[in-house]
Amino acid sequence: MNVFLNKITQNSHSFSNTVTIFFFLIGLPAILNHAMWRDELNVWLIVRDSQSLSELFYNIHYEGHPFVWYICLAILKQIINNPIIMQIFHLCLATTSVYLFTRYSPFSYLQKVLYCLGYFPLYEYLLISRNYAIGLLFCLLFCTLYASRKQTYLKLSIVLFFLANSNAYCLVLSIVLTTTLVLDYILQKPLNQIILAKKIDIVFSFLIACSGIILSLIQLIPPQDSKLAGGLSGFVLNFNFNHLIKTLIRVWNSYIIILVPGESQQISLIVFSLISLAFIGFFAVLFIRKPIIFFLYTFGTIAILAFTYVKFLGAPRHYGHLYTLLIVCLWLSKYYSKSSLFLQVFRPHLRTYIIKAIKWTKPYHPLVIMFMLYAQMLGGIFTFSRDIILPFSASRETATYLKAEYKDKLKDVFIIGSPDYTMSPIAGYINRKIYYPEIQRLGSFVLFTTQRQEVDHAAILNQLSQIIKTQSEPILLILNKQLEANNSQLKITPVKEFTRAFNSDERYHLYSVSQTS
Repeated sequence: MNVFLNKITQNSHSFSNTVTIFFFLIGLPAILNHAMWRDELNVWLIVRDSQSLSELFYNIHYEGHPFVWYICLAILKQIINNPIIMQIFHLCLATTSVYLFTRYSPFSYLQKVLYCLGYFPLYEYLLISRNYAIGLLFCLLFCTLYASRKQTYLKLSIVLFFLANSNAYCLVLSIVLTTTLVLDYILQKPLNQIILAKKIDIVFSFLIACSGIILSLIQLIPPQDSKLAGGLSGFVLNFNFNHLIKTLIRVWNSYIIILVPGESQQISLIVFSLISLAFIGFFAVLFIRKPIIFFLYTFGTIAILAFTYVKFLGAPRHYGHLYTLLIVCLWLSKYYSKSSLFLQVFRPHLRTYIIKAIKWTKPYHPLVIMFMLYAQMLGGIFTFSRDIILPFSASRETATYLKAEYKDKLKDVFIIGSPDYTMSPIAGYINRKIYYPEIQRLGSFVLFTTQRQEVDHAAILNQLSQIIKTQSEPILLILNKQLEANNSQLKITPVKEFTRAFNSDERYHLYSVSQTS
């Protein structure tokens, strides 16, 4: 790899262009091959089926996400009413992030390649079309524009506005980065030395960044009838040791993606939570002689972990923002020189231990960073390859079968599907509504409200026995597991099953249902 890199790194422009083009060329067929799942297509359906902008924002309010991604999709829908355009747009976002990172970041050429082939840029924030890729793009754009703060804060404030409205984790990062900018300026020069034009720029920029944060918070406060992630009451405010160590291992899971400890074994949780604390301590020591970055890293890591503990343990795409924060800190640290002034705030004996820790860890800084990047690359290549071989969801295969089996008559077939949230990707692919027993009516996207009620298979068949009286043709029933109930009024015939999917929730079983004679 080093020989190859030496050939293309004679010019930084050619290196960046080569990596970016390569990334796009491998990403295009991969993302078109990717079978989208509910978290991708449910958002598309919300945008597609909201009848007005006000209705769109009403539905977004139940989603637990700010508006940026939804507005982007609303614009794209005006061009082509097909979710494939969402995937192409997502690929462009991921590719732009790669360009910014390879062109402007201070990392070595090898480190840049390893990062771009890592789990988050290559898989999670490339193939799965969610609002996390656009958040990563704003983070890297912030780093790219960071030096411009000496002239104006306006560009950075606009980036922070949109970053805050990308997703909840990016809201945390936006708050942390805004606070870091304030601290950075305060430490640069006394406020009484600021010229009037700069004061206006600072105030205006600060208002833009804060308005983005406030707007995002307003959208993220769940409605009274929301049941998503527990709704208004879904917060962990008491101390729970097991929940705490599950939160801490998110650091390990984010940094070293290839070995994820099982959460059912407490000994494993304790060991990896201690390793996670060691990682935090290690990088805190790395940044301690750059006080601004030390603040950014510690404050940001604690803030993300606090959100994780209090609200949502999440999946890799969520706690991956811990890794993004670390990359941002490593990038921004290149703008600062080392200083020992910050160490003076500590007591002499503690300062002695910190200095020893700095000397002891210094030889291992590049080794740990490279180990982490190689681990990320292995995770990225593995999951990227797996998605090509094994569909993430069976929704597209199921939809393809329905289109081929029913052809032009598909729009006339009465389809019942449950659970509703696993059926939304099928509704997206066949471009029509499905009857959801959870809400007892036709629907496409799913909102987790108090009106929605979980149902078992017996309850589904009871609803079906009433609906079938109004139908002249058999009803198509789709479930995400084999039928576990019966009804004497119904003749139920298995039709097809689609069980080849990585996501176990989105494997489907199809049944033809008619009235008994």
